[in-house]
Amino acid sequence: MKKGDTDLFFWIGIELVSLLSITFILIMFLTLANATVSVVPTSSLGQIGISLPRAITTIPATAETKGLLITINSSDEIYVGTTQVKVADIPSLLASYISQYGTPTSVKIAADKSIPYGTIVQLMDLIRQSGIGTVDLIVGQER
Repeated sequence: MKKGDTDLFFWIGIELVSLLSITFILIMFLTLANATVSVVPTSSLGQIGISLPRAITTIPATAETKGLLITINSSDEIYVGTTQVKVADIPSLLASYISQYGTPTSVKIAADKSIPYGTIVQLMDLIRQSGIGTVDLIVGQER
């Protein structure tokens, strides 16, 4: 064998550093994409009987249950989880939730599409007065 032939042999190969970089980027992408999945139990929404407004750019709801979910059905009945509450009870309920579990990073509101905008704004204002900065509005996904 000539010396030049062996040099060519060592040039042909796969660089592991670039493969590791690509693998790391792929893992990070999948982790971040999974972390942004909405965490609303769709089964509880069906039990309460709401019809969510639709949007194309939404992330679909999953069966996971994390955080605090407030639901308003078409009869203006407000539910925290599956318990019906009144608007006046929201500040005290949030205060007891915060003292028991700590301040949630966000509160999710799932409101029927027939609910007036003012009702949702009033609820969001009460949530923010309790010290919770992020309020997520849950919508259904257009197909």
